[in-house]
Amino acid sequence: MRKVVLHSLIILFISPNINAQSKHFAGIFPAIEHSGKISNKFQYTLSCSSNIPLINIQHPDITRDPYFLKFYSDAGLTYFFNQNFSFGLSYAYERVNVFLSNYTNENRVYLQAVYKQVLKSVSLKYRLRFDNRFVYNRKTNTAPYTHRLRALVGVNVPIQSKKNNLYFTGYEEAFFNTFKNASSVYGENKFYSAIGMKLNKINKIELGGLYQTVKLNKINWFNQYYIAISWISQLDFTRKNGAK
Repeated sequence: MRKVVLHSLIILFISPNINAQSKHFAGIFPAIEHSGKISNKFQYTLSCSSNIPLINIQHPDITRDPYFLKFYSDAGLTYFFNQNFSFGLSYAYERVNVFLSNYTNENRVYLQAVYKQVLKSVSLKYRLRFDNRFVYNRKTNTAPYTHRLRALVGVNVPIQSKKNNLYFTGYEEAFFNTFKNASSVYGENKFYSAIGMKLNKINKIELGGLYQTVKLNKINWFNQYYIAISWISQLDFTRKNGAK
C-alpha cells in the first residue's frame, strides 16, 4: 500500500508538459460532495469546489500570485439500473477567473454512465461523461454550444487500521473535445490521489493531491498542482436513521 501511495504522489507532481512557455501554479483545492439515496433506484448529488492557485512555481511572487481561478458547482440525479451500473443527468455552473475582468461563465448539462466492480477488496470505477457546454463570450455577447467527452478510471482500496476507517482513492480523467473546429481534441487532464478517513456512517474526509492541466495552445499547457481536501457526506432516506 505504501508503494501505491508513493507511486501516485510521484506521478502527481511530475508533469510531462514541462517547458518554458507553459504555466505552472500550485495551490489548494477545497471541495464538498453530498449525495442522498431517495429510493432503491434514485439518488441525488450536490457538489461544489474551488481552484485557488497560490504561487507561480516558475516565478514566485507571493504578493500577486494568489487568485481565485475557478468556482464550480453542480446538482444532479442518478438512476441505478443495478448495483454496478448507473446513469446520471446533471446541471453545472462554472466561473473562471472569478474576481478578474477577463472572467468566463459556463452553464453545462452533462450525461454520464458509471460502471463499478469489486475485485476482492479493491473497488474500480469507470465513468464516461458527455458535457454539453455553453461558455459565455463577453466580446460577442453570446454563449456558443460546444461539447466534449470525459473518460475516468478510478480506484478505492481499504487501508488496514485499528478502526478500519482508512482508505486510498484515486482517479485519472482525460478530456476530449468532440465539436468541429476545436483547437485540439485532447484538451485537459486530471489526476487525483488521496487518503480518506470515514468519520462516521455519513461523513468522510479526503486529503491528497490533484494535478490538473489545461491546453493553452498547440504546445503549451496550464499545469496546476493542488493540495486537495474534500468533505464527503452520504445519506440514505430509505432508512430510518438516514445513514447509508
